[in-house]
Amino acid sequence: MSTLPDGICKQLFACFIVSMPLLMAGTTLGWSSPMMEYTLKGTAPVHLTSDQESWMVTLIDVGNVLLSLPAGIMMDRIGRKLSVYLTVPITLAGWILILTARQPWHLYVARFLHGSAMAISLIVSPSYVGEMASISVRGSLALVVELTYASGLLLSYVVGWLADYETLAIVGAVIPVITGVLMVWIPESPYFLMMIGKPEEAARSLRKLRNCGNEEFEEELEIVRLSVTEDKCKGKLTDLLHRDRAPLIIVLTLAALQMACGASVMEAYASSVLYGTGLSPNASAVIFGLFIVVACVPFALTVDKYGRRPLFMASCVGTTLCHVFIAVLLSRHDGAESMNAVDGWLLLASVCGAEFFINIGLMPVLSVVQCEYFPSDTRGLANSAVVFTITFTSTIMLKIYQPVTDAYGKRANFIGYAAITFLGGLFCYFWVPETKGKSFLQIQTDFETYAWRNSKTRRRNYERI
Repeated sequence: MSTLPDGICKQLFACFIVSMPLLMAGTTLGWSSPMMEYTLKGTAPVHLTSDQESWMVTLIDVGNVLLSLPAGIMMDRIGRKLSVYLTVPITLAGWILILTARQPWHLYVARFLHGSAMAISLIVSPSYVGEMASISVRGSLALVVELTYASGLLLSYVVGWLADYETLAIVGAVIPVITGVLMVWIPESPYFLMMIGKPEEAARSLRKLRNCGNEEFEEELEIVRLSVTEDKCKGKLTDLLHRDRAPLIIVLTLAALQMACGASVMEAYASSVLYGTGLSPNASAVIFGLFIVVACVPFALTVDKYGRRPLFMASCVGTTLCHVFIAVLLSRHDGAESMNAVDGWLLLASVCGAEFFINIGLMPVLSVVQCEYFPSDTRGLANSAVVFTITFTSTIMLKIYQPVTDAYGKRANFIGYAAITFLGGLFCYFWVPETKGKSFLQIQTDFETYAWRNSKTRRRNYERI
């Protein structure tokens, strides 16, 4: 069996292992959907009122928000590998609490723990993948990050549909055990080791992740060294707000757009959006999970071939059109108990289409660029800000969905999502730079000199001439 160029097999193996915490995160996030079905049917060991259910769902976001900033600081203090390894005992403790729960507060604590582990995995895992990957496959390896997260969601939906409460908790608890064993075999990020002044260990780490000649290896090691200079290894908040202000504004806007486009609402309120089509909540969840997984394929095939900006814009255009179509269909049946079969299937197709387009660009590409845009010393802080923005925006969108629906109908929400996504597409066209095929050092230099914006201006002036 031949080895792929640049040690792709080694990188793929390391990427898969360090993405396992995202599989755990997806599983814990998806658990609340079947849990509410267990509660409704009376098969859960803990009886929850509607108010208690609301707290159970919300506390995962509380843990996510509270750990977002500490996780970014932690990955720069103790390293990427150890930080992401901490998700194993935290997640396992949460599943044990769920498995043995007899009081609502057991579930509250479990959800908080799972949210804390999710914050760490969402911040650290994409950073590790971006730092250890070769330039030519850095975007495509993000497929593994997105696929494991989506697979975790789908796993909870399917197991929750087919099995009972205890089985779902046992399946969830087995995953962190397997993850803990596999993580022993991955090296620390070479960028982190170079950042803390251990060039020899950085070279050994990079060697474990590559299968190239000495000349290529030395070139890449030099890129790592130049990207992590001594004067950049302070990692202060002032560095992020001043030196890295341009990339910070871009990624935070994209992070807010990711949730403001309606992604979290469609996943959380699937049964409400699809009410009248005759589709059960469990079936809706499984279909959504399948579309998220399927969307990973075109993303992986195009992100390193056509670039990041085209995927962002295609995602915005496709999502906008689907939202407009959803709004039209909902307007035709406003206030009706059900809709005819044709419109029911069209609504299902439109909602799944929106979910598909969101997950070929807005969702996965953000995890790529949030790692590419920042130097090693502020990458952790920037990722913390991204996770906080995503969680905060998601909470707002979830909270206002029902009041807007009650006041103006469901269609008003989707008209708003369409408008926001359209404006997001314009933002991506005018302000998001292309980073395909560039090293971290080149990207940082482009942001420092605004070369990406100047080159676009020069190209337009040339076309006018």
